[in-house]
Amino acid sequence: MACGHLFLLIGPSGSGKTSIIQRVTQEMPQVRFLPTSTTRPPRPTEKHGREYFFMTDEEFDEALARGEFLEWQWIHGNRYGTSRRRIMEALERGEIIIMSVDVLGGLVIRKELKDCSTAIFVRPSSTAQLRERLEKRGDAAESIEQRLERVQKELALAHESDFLVINDNGHLDDAVEAVEKIIRQVTGIS
Repeated sequence: MACGHLFLLIGPSGSGKTSIIQRVTQEMPQVRFLPTSTTRPPRPTEKHGREYFFMTDEEFDEALARGEFLEWQWIHGNRYGTSRRRIMEALERGEIIIMSVDVLGGLVIRKELKDCSTAIFVRPSSTAQLRERLEKRGDAAESIEQRLERVQKELALAHESDFLVINDNGHLDDAVEAVEKIIRQVTGIS
């Protein structure tokens, strides 16, 4: 089997994983974003198959029953899952893929696909910065509090990732550059 490579951006909600991925895939066309599935309703700017594969609870249950997820998690009242088939097909084609996955799910995938995956933990420089990002993107106050409660547990797992990238406000370029450097280092692409 040809083995591509999977880069898992993990970290607290609002740490900037999506912004980093958007820039990396623009600047490195050989790296392709692979969305996960969720039962969360789409935000106004999101489209099915672009940011996520949006599923009903019934569709998610059916996919679970068929064993379609490599991993799945309950996060803030919604379920998120990573398609085993989509990842395996991309890796078999030798693709370099990048995903945004919650911390626990990312570590499960990393252990399962240890020979062809790399976990990059992305974190803001402070919890206050994280709160500000969540507020700016329009999350409800209750949702923000739930997400911030989870942050300490997620930060405690940062050491289990392969790399750590700090995404400090005003320095997105530095975080993008750090992730691109890791991708080049691991895969040898230019």
